Amino acid sequence: MRLGQLEGIFVKQTKKGCMQELMGCEAENEFKLYESKDSANGVEIGYSLEKSACFQRTCCKNARGFDQTIWAGSKDARGDTLMTMHKELSCGAAPCTCCCIPSIEFKGADGAVIGSADIPFFWCLPKVSVKDPSGVEEFALQQPSCCGGFCVNPMAEGLCNCKLPIYIYPPGKGAAGEEVGKIVKLWRGLGTEVFTDATSFQIELPKGIGVQSKQRLLGSTMFINMLFFEKGGSGE
Repeated sequence: MRLGQLEGIFVKQTKKGCMQELMGCEAENEFKLYESKDSANGVEIGYSLEKSACFQRTCCKNARGFDQTIWAGSKDARGDTLMTMHKELSCGAAPCTCCCIPSIEFKGADGAVIGSADIPFFWCLPKVSVKDPSGVEEFALQQPSCCGGFCVNPMAEGLCNCKLPIYIYPPGKGAAGEEVGKIVKLWRGLGTEVFTDATSFQIELPKGIGVQSKQRLLGSTMFINMLFFEKGGSGE
């Protein structure tokens, strides 16, 4: 997968472990990557798998620690490692606390740190802060808001389209029209949404960003999925 040439990425979580999830234990996350939603039945351009402890998945769910790798190619024909991610066990009450906030570290294929993401303390709407290797905020990921930032704007992507957008803002921005890209959670059907945690996201990448920036946004999408769209998360 040549991230430098992509303007968007379609991230499709598999239904791996759906029976396990129905019994109350989270399954290890598994994702397939495509260039777009329209090519989701075609050739995979990437594959990702989480590794975590069964005890933490059962008892800590979306607060668990894990390691995750993203490879080029498909599940059955993995290519080179594109990046790895590491998250420590976090407090179940976070991020509405002043400490122990959820955070994740991203590393490149050579093992060097290429950035991180975390969720700072918030009063109303949570924000994911995506940072470069030096710890400087590069992007802020947040749902479109209204009422002075106190509420989610349900009209941002139109009504009755089953889309849940998370906008990509430059640091210090967050008003309507200031977004430079977006991550949209797509509806996958009643059976999938109700009985599994399998989600799909279309990432529309900001124009002109580098490969490492794209890696950080891809990893942050999977971070968001675990925190807010797994059962037991604040998105449930």
